[in-house]
Amino acid sequence: MQTIANDIKTRSFHHIYLLYGEESYLKRSYKTQLKQALIRPDDTMNFHCFEGKGINPREIIDLAETIPFLADFRLILIENSGFFKNNCEELAAYTKEIPKTCVIVFLENEVDRRGKFFKAVKQFGHPAELSRQPEKKLIPWILSLLKKEGKKITAN
Repeated sequence: MQTIANDIKTRSFHHIYLLYGEESYLKRSYKTQLKQALIRPDDTMNFHCFEGKGINPREIIDLAETIPFLADFRLILIENSGFFKNNCEELAAYTKEIPKTCVIVFLENEVDRRGKFFKAVKQFGHPAELSRQPEKKLIPWILSLLKKEGKKITAN
């Protein structure tokens, strides 16, 4: 998680991110942060979103090869594709060839860590497992959110 925050802060992005695990809030949060850092809010030319199974890997590759229009990056967001469970060979092979102007972000619930695609993302990108946070981490996080709002709360 620190890697993604650092990438956003330094604007030095990996070309592929995999956000997976059972913590939906963190996945949505990092998805939003990456989107805000990579493209303007009104940019519809350089943002592509896919969801669900049945996504054509060739279409993703063709979009990734397209140079961004009046922007630094093209963002391709893919949610719950099943590519990491069924091991998409075509995208696994393409992972090392993703252009510097493209960032692909996958949000997945289930991932097979033994598959070629996961190993390719681990080698050429950044996989981030976002699992349920322990109470020790949640309490300081909640306190920091309340502090930003000018509120105070006790542990009880």
